[in-house]
Amino acid sequence: MRRFLFTLMTCILLLNGIRAQEKPIYYEKVEGNTFRFYFDKNYYLAEKNCEFKSIERVVKLNTKTQKFDGSFKDFNNNGRLILEGNYNNGVKEGLFKAYHSNGKIKWEATFVNNIITGEVNHYYPNNKPAMNLLYTDSVILINNFWLPEGVQKVINGNGTFAFSIPFEGYNRYGFEFYMAKGKIKDGKQDGKWRISGYNKGEEETLIATESYQNGELILGNDYVADNSYKQTRFGIIPYDPFSRAESLTFKACNFDDVSNFNMMISKNLTEVFNLLDLKDFTEDSFEYSVKLDKYGDPSKFNFIKPTSFNHINNLLLNVLSNIDFYYPSLENGLPIEDKLTIAGKIYKNSEGKITFLPIIIHREKGQ
Repeated sequence: MRRFLFTLMTCILLLNGIRAQEKPIYYEKVEGNTFRFYFDKNYYLAEKNCEFKSIERVVKLNTKTQKFDGSFKDFNNNGRLILEGNYNNGVKEGLFKAYHSNGKIKWEATFVNNIITGEVNHYYPNNKPAMNLLYTDSVILINNFWLPEGVQKVINGNGTFAFSIPFEGYNRYGFEFYMAKGKIKDGKQDGKWRISGYNKGEEETLIATESYQNGELILGNDYVADNSYKQTRFGIIPYDPFSRAESLTFKACNFDDVSNFNMMISKNLTEVFNLLDLKDFTEDSFEYSVKLDKYGDPSKFNFIKPTSFNHINNLLLNVLSNIDFYYPSLENGLPIEDKLTIAGKIYKNSEGKITFLPIIIHREKGQ
């Protein structure tokens, strides 16, 4: 995974160079109330000239409610249509169709008052059916499933299932994809399931096992890097993040943000601190620095600004000093040694749980 991410970063910077400092543009008016919005591949708003911009949406905007209104079309960077549908003042209504990059249909679904209703059909890039799903008020049923070559493995809700799903951004397993394999009974997961992670061209590695009864998760063992176990549940049907576009949430044009690396660190910190009882805490911030070699390995951890609570600082020091990898800094497309300054904010949410906002990473020399 490190090799894949490092290669991706290097290619991006070599192809794009250092972008000129200018006011970011996330959308532009086409005419009247029609706008063109710019998103990354996960439907976060992206700067027009950002190397991570992957999608352009042409849609009318209700200027009073600031919501999408009417039919829309999404295009990739090559100008190919990848999604089309309709909004009624921010509410998804009617038939939505997504397309593979080769123009073949990817999936089609009908929305009623923002909710998928009835059958949803997914297809492989070769135009053969992948799966037929039934969305009900309470559950999603897998009616039929086919392998890419056309062999049907689930018939009328019963059979065996094995489908590959990409991880979204950085993840603690270190893989690009995961493969879920198991039995389908009456349209639901049943019995023992295996979850394997892999990168393209590489063998699968077991990362989790799960046990189901009538679609309910009975036991889930998540094999994380430190060999501990954590009950979890992996999705088994394709996920399209296009609904995220409706929130008009942007990300900074850097690999730490776009890859979700900074969010992943914050999520891990949140999980650790939610095990503590911090009654006297409301909110605070912290800042630290680390030295980074050209391979992304950190050293010389130092607090620049600790929080106001010694017990929190001690735990932060223990957790943060054990992070064994950051994306390496690049200068003119080449990895360099660098110093990172990392800032974070902690607060207690409305449920009284400790939450970390996504950290902010500043690189002294490189990108």
